[in-house]
Amino acid sequence: MKLVAPPIQKDIIKAAAIETTNKIMEELGDDLFSVLVDESRDVSCKEQMAVLLRYVSKQGSIVERFLAVVHVKETTSMSLKESLEELFCRHKLSFSRLRGQGYDGASNMRGEFNGLKALILNENSSAYYVHCFAHQLQFTEANTELLRCMSCLHPRSNFCAFDKVHLIELARFYPNDFSNSELSILETQLDCYIQDLCTDQDFSQLNGMSDLSQKLVAKRKDIIYPLVYKLIKLALIFPVATASVERAFSAMKIVKTRLRNKMGDEFLNDNLVTYIEKEVFRQVSNEAIMQRFQTMKTRKGVLIALEN
Repeated sequence: MKLVAPPIQKDIIKAAAIETTNKIMEELGDDLFSVLVDESRDVSCKEQMAVLLRYVSKQGSIVERFLAVVHVKETTSMSLKESLEELFCRHKLSFSRLRGQGYDGASNMRGEFNGLKALILNENSSAYYVHCFAHQLQFTEANTELLRCMSCLHPRSNFCAFDKVHLIELARFYPNDFSNSELSILETQLDCYIQDLCTDQDFSQLNGMSDLSQKLVAKRKDIIYPLVYKLIKLALIFPVATASVERAFSAMKIVKTRLRNKMGDEFLNDNLVTYIEKEVFRQVSNEAIMQRFQTMKTRKGVLIALEN
């Protein structure tokens, strides 16, 4: 029972990765999200697709979480779509909840990523595609309009950028989230919202929309103005850069080295989940990992986790 055999160690790491991912799924809940995707070859020349989720936490802060790295045997847009569908299905995610997709477009698969975003848009027109702002010279017409409308939510200088007409226009970009009746209610909420916040000193020194979102949740005004808060969340999850995905590939080079170039895809993914999401992994109890490990297959002995 020293647990030094490689299969046992892999099972323990897998159990830890599953529990870490479950924590992320609990944090996301049934909320809307965007997906960030990039591709790179690992040290063994396998094409790996890294997938991250971008969403707003229950506290109102914007977070990006590593979901998985997937080995893609064929680099066609349909193959990428199928791999993403399989990953979403595994974690009970739906394309109907997707509100943005971001790629850097600089990899050798940029043409296939263009095909991928088109396939997803055909299934969900609200999953707006954003070419990573760090890899493009020109912000497309649709994206420019979206950003112009979203900027009206910024709290700088006592909400001087607020424009109700543009914010109603922003809501029309998301017909699945705002019905016609809700658009009428939103107009009334926006009037009350701006009068309320402009006279509240707690909202006078905010640095950005993330601060605004967190303050709204802390003051429970997200409950008072739910449709306005939904607009803010949609603006926050709109992906503008893919730096987080690229950091995932930096981690991959640390985990899968030349000395460990035969590491399997599943083992690589499990290591990356726990390595990249250290913050979430620390929240997982030893008991949860041991219980997961115990139920993965029949064991000769029963492990008991000792908590401090």
